[in-house]
Amino acid sequence: MTAMRWTAEDSVTAGTVERAPVRRLGSLARALTANLAAIGGDEQARLMGLAVIIGAAAGGVTVVFYHVIDWIQAATLGGSLHTLLPAVVLYPLFVALGLTACRSLVRWGTGSSPGETIPDVMYRIAVKGGFIKAFPVAMKVLAAAVVIGTGGSVGVEGPAVVSGAAVGSRIGRWLKASPNRLRTLVGCGAAAGISAAFNAPITGVVFGIEKILGTTGSMALGPFVVASILAATVGRWAFGNHPVLALPAVYTVSSPWEMLLYLVLGVLTGVVSVLYARGVWKAHDWFGLLRRKWVQVALGTLIVGGLDLVFRTDLLGRGHEALNLTIVAERTGWFLLALTAAKLIATATTFGAGGVGGVFTPALYIGATLGGAFGVGARALFPGAHLAPGALALVGMAGLVAGATHAPLTAIMMVFEMTWDYGLILPLMLTAVLAYVVARGLHHEDIYSEWLVRRGVVLSHGADAAVLARVTVAECMRRRPEVIREAASLAQLVEATKSSRQTDFPVVDADNHLVGMLSLDAIREAKASGEGDQQLEGLVVAADLAAPVSGAVTTEDSLLTALRRFGQRDVDYLAVVAPDDRRRLEGIVGRHDVVAAYERALTAEEGGRGGVTGAAGRGARARSKEETRGDAEA
Repeated sequence: MTAMRWTAEDSVTAGTVERAPVRRLGSLARALTANLAAIGGDEQARLMGLAVIIGAAAGGVTVVFYHVIDWIQAATLGGSLHTLLPAVVLYPLFVALGLTACRSLVRWGTGSSPGETIPDVMYRIAVKGGFIKAFPVAMKVLAAAVVIGTGGSVGVEGPAVVSGAAVGSRIGRWLKASPNRLRTLVGCGAAAGISAAFNAPITGVVFGIEKILGTTGSMALGPFVVASILAATVGRWAFGNHPVLALPAVYTVSSPWEMLLYLVLGVLTGVVSVLYARGVWKAHDWFGLLRRKWVQVALGTLIVGGLDLVFRTDLLGRGHEALNLTIVAERTGWFLLALTAAKLIATATTFGAGGVGGVFTPALYIGATLGGAFGVGARALFPGAHLAPGALALVGMAGLVAGATHAPLTAIMMVFEMTWDYGLILPLMLTAVLAYVVARGLHHEDIYSEWLVRRGVVLSHGADAAVLARVTVAECMRRRPEVIREAASLAQLVEATKSSRQTDFPVVDADNHLVGMLSLDAIREAKASGEGDQQLEGLVVAADLAAPVSGAVTTEDSLLTALRRFGQRDVDYLAVVAPDDRRRLEGIVGRHDVVAAYERALTAEEGGRGGVTGAAGRGARARSKEETRGDAEA
């Protein structure tokens, strides 16, 4: 299908060329919101209407994704039963083909972009205003289906979440939504993806609030709920209305002392969740040391293919259904521990060798086998207690997810909705929260935020933090502050600062390089100490009183970073230096400058509050050239 001919108007808008069907869909979506407004719908009603579309679309994409996984596994691993070649050849061969195809799809479809993941969605909501390209996401979703279908160890929820978020972003950009509204629509899509992936609409809402958007309010909560309900409805229509995990028995807490076992399990899953999260990124680093791509694929094939051969369907699962609690009842404790280690190693290796996918499902599997092994051991130690290993396996799932993702509420609700069983809600809550506390104490970053930190991005959730993270210091700093020479005497300092409105002053040397920051309080204390002592007043110079420059910010730092520095140093002004040379002074930024910039950014983003299609203001319209090109490509 060819692109439409350029017009003068197209060139003015930086070349946002879209294909004819895409334009028609955009017109249809805008007509829908216009009709909602015409019949008296307010902003909340329009967001709800769009949430219906996003939820249904995200659910449909997840259903297609699941069918593709099942078809690929049936054609490869399932078809291997009818071939003459032995499994020892076919299993590693399929893993190799899957990893190779995945890497090719990623390289061709995304330009080897590190994004199109759940952490990338978090980043783009907080910093990029919810802009997500559709085509690279589609390529990575297809790549994940190939990896899972050929025996790779990754999860299904990551692609489901990202594809739902991309649907929300695409619809929001069709409507020219303000960044504030676009983030809500992207969050709707992400919540719908989790909802459809696990038949868990409440979990979708909680995950969207806890990890994706980081906050909610009257405007966001309703659309999240609607989108999750629609996505779950589509999933139930396609796969039936039943729990994702069928419990082999009804589990309850028969004695209060059993809670001690769940307390120990919380600590255990917290420790292993850190091993899992750190293991994934360590494997990524180790494989990165291998310069040749074919060596990475070969090593990944050897490890993952070998583990698939040893454990077969116990490790692989069946299509998109990768977990079955009946294995806990049928296996010994040592075998379950071996499965725990095998899944952890296989998952880390798959990601390290270039595979793409989610981390939730492997975490559920590791938690189930670890909890099951712990339950088998506890039953052997206390034979009269009639413990059910399946119950501890179920709770172990929540503990591992909570520890790995630092999202205990999501973990609790996910396991509850996957089983439809309320009997273990108390141990679920205890183990998940304790695992989260232990994991966070051992390693501050979770498996998602680690990806962001490695890219130099630190996010703090919340609406205020999200706005502050999107504005740089360069946008509000003072470029011509009053400065003081390092050799200035105390008397000169008093005279120079007498009539100034600044309370902190950059101190520079003869080459105008930043030496430190000098506060009025430091000058007053020095003056009071040397009152009447002419010799002391002559000896003290500005360089002696200046604080070190360790608290400076760069022009590229966000206002969120600047605000943290203010809190750490308890000053009114910070020095602003160049990113490539921290001795070169660029200006200063004050607390009130940050507040004023925040209010301007908030006003600009709230400019579209009157409607989803309303003008968003200058800040909402600003886009990089890369994003504008991506709009046309997507």
